[in-house]
Amino acid sequence: MTEPVGPPVSPPTPPPTEPPQPSGAAGNPWERRASLGGVNAFIEAVKLFATSPGEAFSQTHKRGDYGSPLLFAILVGWIGVTIGQIWQTLMGASFLSMMPAEFRGSIPFVAGSAGGFLLNVIFAPVYIIIGLFVWGALLHLCLVIVGGLGKSQAGFEGSFRVIAYSMVAQLANLIPIAGGMICLVWTLVLAVIGVQKLHETEQGKAVAAVLIPVALCCACIALSIFVMGASLMTFFANR
Repeated sequence: MTEPVGPPVSPPTPPPTEPPQPSGAAGNPWERRASLGGVNAFIEAVKLFATSPGEAFSQTHKRGDYGSPLLFAILVGWIGVTIGQIWQTLMGASFLSMMPAEFRGSIPFVAGSAGGFLLNVIFAPVYIIIGLFVWGALLHLCLVIVGGLGKSQAGFEGSFRVIAYSMVAQLANLIPIAGGMICLVWTLVLAVIGVQKLHETEQGKAVAAVLIPVALCCACIALSIFVMGASLMTFFANR
């Protein structure tokens, strides 16, 4: 006796796969602002990069988009520039007060003047954006030169993210007078850590790639001072 033939049994449906995530870990607090909230994510990201930069860069996506790190850099950089301008205005005002009134009126955009303050604060985002791409390109080029991209999967975006999140060092401008030097040193330290984490390279190569642009800038400044000094000496010698 033949058994009744039932409907064909379809093979089990495989479970849905999750959409691919950006390269990196779960994301630092700023990259998780959709769940944390914008203000809270910004504060938590600043705290993490300031106190535990290694952990912060370990959590950072290696790829995904340029907009997220760019926005973070603009926000934290603009805050730092504004604070720095406030200190410059307060200290520059006393310097301007010692100048003749007709001279002060002829240069409205020097440090210590309201015009200079507004000009720098308004155009700060433009300077920040240009600086991010220029320094990101220089860092990436130096990484290529020193062979620091052998294990990297982040590409230029990784170098851009390093520079962008290192902008948290701009908050050192909270400290008057010494804030600028602290900001420079802190930025270099953050960049070295970021390069190691996002490009998976050795510390020595990271240090070399970060310091080469700084050394070139110092050399250009020294050369400019030398040429200017030589020109002045020649000018006075011929009088």
